[in-house]
Amino acid sequence: MGKIEREENDERTRVCIDATSYGERIESVECEENTPGGKIGPVAISGYEATNEFVGRPLVIVTVGLPGRGKSYISRRIVRFLSWLGLRTCVFQVHGYRREMEGAQGEEFYDHSNEENSLRREKVVRHAMADMVAWLRQGGKVGILDGQNVERKRRKMIFEELSKALDPDRIMFLEVGETNEYRLAKYKEMTLKSSSSFSSLDQALACNLFDKRVNHYKDAYEPLEDTYPYIRMGDGGADIEINKIRGYVPCRVANFLMNVNLSMKPIFLTRHGQSEFNLKGKIGGDSGLTPFGERYAEELLTFMKEYAPEGLEVWCSTLLRTKMTATPVSGKFPIVYWRALEEIDAGIYDGWTYEEIKEQSREEFEKRSKNKYWYRYPQGESYHDLVARLEPVIMELERSKKPLLIISHQAVLRVIYAYIVEKRPETCTNLSMPLHTVVQVNPTYGGRFEEMRHPILKIDPALADAGTHGNEDVIIAREQAELLAKAGGKE
Repeated sequence: MGKIEREENDERTRVCIDATSYGERIESVECEENTPGGKIGPVAISGYEATNEFVGRPLVIVTVGLPGRGKSYISRRIVRFLSWLGLRTCVFQVHGYRREMEGAQGEEFYDHSNEENSLRREKVVRHAMADMVAWLRQGGKVGILDGQNVERKRRKMIFEELSKALDPDRIMFLEVGETNEYRLAKYKEMTLKSSSSFSSLDQALACNLFDKRVNHYKDAYEPLEDTYPYIRMGDGGADIEINKIRGYVPCRVANFLMNVNLSMKPIFLTRHGQSEFNLKGKIGGDSGLTPFGERYAEELLTFMKEYAPEGLEVWCSTLLRTKMTATPVSGKFPIVYWRALEEIDAGIYDGWTYEEIKEQSREEFEKRSKNKYWYRYPQGESYHDLVARLEPVIMELERSKKPLLIISHQAVLRVIYAYIVEKRPETCTNLSMPLHTVVQVNPTYGGRFEEMRHPILKIDPALADAGTHGNEDVIIAREQAELLAKAGGKE
């Protein structure tokens, strides 16, 4: 059976491409024991995943549920969380394979009483599983088989086939149910817009065909058996049931789903106002705000009064510059202080300028310039360390149903922003998070995000990114320009 080619412009595999790009920095995978047809054992890895603790047996999650119940959306949330932690995670969407292999089909194709069509649908699932297993053998960590899988015989087939490559405790089912009318309407709307089976049709016809398809699956639906490891998730996480879940990664998935809620709340991110250290080009420290920074704190209150949704809550770092920034808004909105939101620890270089680091510790300056994500300040932290430190914040962010304003620092907000908009963790060091700007992110049920940036106060562009390593970038750019100028002079 040939493998379906994955192109970036192929809508069918968009989620897979987005997800696997989180783990593409694996440099080598030793697969001597991972021969085709055998069990997939732990892989020996160097590079991106070498320094984390997640290297072990791969895991497969198989979704179960009626169409339009949020399975794909929840799968994407799982991908976002695990990928942010450094685990290569990929969704294999059965409906995409069905579209590729069978083309457009009438609703009779989904009639489970038709044996011929049932076998054709099973062939599609087998093809998706074959691709997923091949991907796991190449170093993938968590594969999600996203489909309906409502019949016992289908789940039995999937479990038996996957057991040829995986240990039984590394195959878990995720059953998703939904009765909330608002979310059902949103999921239906999302399906009708995104699926090629419906998007080109008249809305009334599309709704009618979708309802018929759902009824076909309802007629065939059989409850999930307790013989398999599973998580049963109902009504957006209001009802959770767990069975035979064991192991580090499966338990992390279970914990995530117990905390996640599916409310669509906006999130506002902003750095503190300009600090005294920003003005001097120093990193770290616990300095207060400049008069210009204090003015930003007042303007931030004015902005939030106009744009804040009802029920907004403020989360703030415990450092002085963020607390001063939050003082005006704390009189209007409830505020929670987090030590975890404090700026990256610069270690022995706390309070230094990057010019001083370059002159007195050139080797360290160059190490950080080469790989800012993995570089750890002596006696301090790296961006990767921030991911671990911020996990409780991310879990609470997933649990919260309130709109949020987070007042923190450049490195911290880069990491949080990368999580929210599904960026690869190691790319967060280049994300723009300027001073005196509010970044507003609105999630959608389609799994995408609408972003708006609100510059509140104009600031000198040379100082806009001052902080974690903005000045360092300026130094490097200046050096490169000088070298180019000298090279041009020689010619």
